[in-house]
Amino acid sequence: MDSLKTDTDNFYSPAGTVPSSENALMRAFKSVSDETRVRILHILSYADFSVNEIVEILSMGQSSVSRHLKILTDAGLLSARREGSWVYYSIRNAGKYFSYDLTQLVLSYKEDLPFREIDQKNVNLSLQNRESLSQEFFDDLGQNWEKVQEEVLDPKIYRDRILSSLPANSDLVLDLGCGPGGLIPYLLSKSNKILGLDSSSKMVEVAKKEFQGNPRVDIQQAHLEQIPVSDGSSDSVVASMVLHHVSHPPKILEEINRALKLGGTFCLVDLVKHNQEFMREKYADLWMGFEPELIQSWLRSYGFELIEQDSISTNTVFKILFIKATKKEDLHVRNSN
Repeated sequence: MDSLKTDTDNFYSPAGTVPSSENALMRAFKSVSDETRVRILHILSYADFSVNEIVEILSMGQSSVSRHLKILTDAGLLSARREGSWVYYSIRNAGKYFSYDLTQLVLSYKEDLPFREIDQKNVNLSLQNRESLSQEFFDDLGQNWEKVQEEVLDPKIYRDRILSSLPANSDLVLDLGCGPGGLIPYLLSKSNKILGLDSSSKMVEVAKKEFQGNPRVDIQQAHLEQIPVSDGSSDSVVASMVLHHVSHPPKILEEINRALKLGGTFCLVDLVKHNQEFMREKYADLWMGFEPELIQSWLRSYGFELIEQDSISTNTVFKILFIKATKKEDLHVRNSN
């Protein structure tokens, strides 16, 4: 369990907070004058990590790592957010502040950073460990997933919202994290073809059996960070109750941008941020829901325009976050400029 306390434990946004000291410029410079802190920036350039994960990646004591994290956070280079009893850190993404520019300058010399190869290897292992826990859980469930879902949130609560957000007569709709395919029969009313993707081999096996012989449905096992379609080939993408199970959600949004046509629709359904710790153990949740402001910032960063957002109440302690967005720009075009 992460026990670190910082002034930003209850706050997370890419804009972060700007150090109020008039010496903020010097504090930012000093914060990157240490080898371990530079390594931490490098690690966090791949994904957000908890304190315990950073400790394991660096193979250092928690007190030392916590001290370095606090220095970087106080200098404005990092943001922290609390996920139940855990604290996750990320690079503060706000280009108008010097601290962000300094971070990007340091990372532009990534190939020359100390311990780069071993840190990168340990980062990959940490992300793989996250995914393995989730995949093992879903592989064990298989065709029972629909029943398990109903224990927490019945998909009927948000199914109609998904369908109403999608354009009619599409050529291709992607169903990310399709599981055994419970949503696919409904999506067929909106599109000529549905591509269902899931990282769990057991889920894919069950879904393929369900839709065997249907030429309009294709089921594939795939990592959602690598969607197996060509650039700009999809009319719509649906991610229903999947984002809180993936190791690095922003990477998924980047891939969705690549897969969608300009003006294409992205429909996201997930949990609003909560504090129900049992969801980690019982349902292999990696993230305890999301604050709407965080999702909005990610959407802006990855080329989307927010069209609709809603928080749907249920008869449980959970609320459902519903978002409809459209692809406003191609990331690869933006980055090439």
